Amino acid sequence: RLHQRLPPAVGNLPTMAASGMGEAEKTAGNDHFKSGDYLKAAACYTKAIKAEPTNHVYYSNRAQAFLKLNKVQRALDDADKCISLAPDFIKGYHRKALALAALGRKDEAAELALKACEMDATNRELVQLGVSIKGRGFVNEVAARRKAKAAADAPAADPAKVPGGGAQAAITPAAPTPSDAASPPTKALSELTVEEFATEIVRSTLADLLKKEPVQPRVYTQPPRRHAKTRDKKSEQAPLGIMQIASAFDSPETLAQCIPAVRSHVKQFKAQCAAIVVLKSSIAVPRVWMDKGDSWKFGEGCEGIFMQVEHERGRAMWFTHIESAKGEDLKVGETVALDPERFALLPALFK
Repeated sequence: RLHQRLPPAVGNLPTMAASGMGEAEKTAGNDHFKSGDYLKAAACYTKAIKAEPTNHVYYSNRAQAFLKLNKVQRALDDADKCISLAPDFIKGYHRKALALAALGRKDEAAELALKACEMDATNRELVQLGVSIKGRGFVNEVAARRKAKAAADAPAADPAKVPGGGAQAAITPAAPTPSDAASPPTKALSELTVEEFATEIVRSTLADLLKKEPVQPRVYTQPPRRHAKTRDKKSEQAPLGIMQIASAFDSPETLAQCIPAVRSHVKQFKAQCAAIVVLKSSIAVPRVWMDKGDSWKFGEGCEGIFMQVEHERGRAMWFTHIESAKGEDLKVGETVALDPERFALLPALFK
């Protein structure tokens, strides 16, 4: 198992503007929606949007309410706005596909659902929607698209042995700073050590967070090392692998579906290592922080980012706390190492 050291704190990063001013209205809207009062739900979501006009979730929720009210064009407009604010937010595409289908534009709806399925390999609702529009043949189309995408993304080079390593090699991401949080690596991704790759993923994720961009659950895979003969400036660089798993932590069923899909992605990509990055608020299951006693130093309702790094030599895990208070700015707080045997979100990927 990989040895872990506590990374330096990252609390000196710049703060970002607080959100949540429309949260109370969203919660009220959700309650109305659950009780079947879609008109009041839409009204609450409208108030939430007025409070936070750049919050994509509120547009998604109002689109769903408009669909229930048969205000399909307004639902389509809200879905488009949601997608423009958060292109990685899968529910926006689901809402839009529903609206397009309701307007009789079934070919557009099916194509959009296919595109969204390429982004999120675990979203059963999207597949069910596609089947309702185009029949069982939609499942085959999804499988064909995924296969073609995996073939296009797979690097040609064979993976080499992991450099530098004994079983006790450490993964210790360095703390990002304001000047380098979004900086690209100075070496090719395939040439980074496990430690350097983990650091780059931390930097990229925190850069997105500080720019107020959505942090969707993802698996980042490091491309295989190039052969020594091709390791020159002219040789083609293998890309970073990114797999969207937005619905993976919604239920035990979606999590069970996600695990073999992620393992297949890691294998097809011939990855050196993989980093799973998930915002705590995106996790319905598994609630790994529950009943952990002194091993979990933060409250149940806190926010933060889980990062699980998987490698053939073992695994490591961290949690970065996102601090906030009503009326104040959000800021990146303390980063702590976690025991992956107790806190892992996914089982071992390199089997």
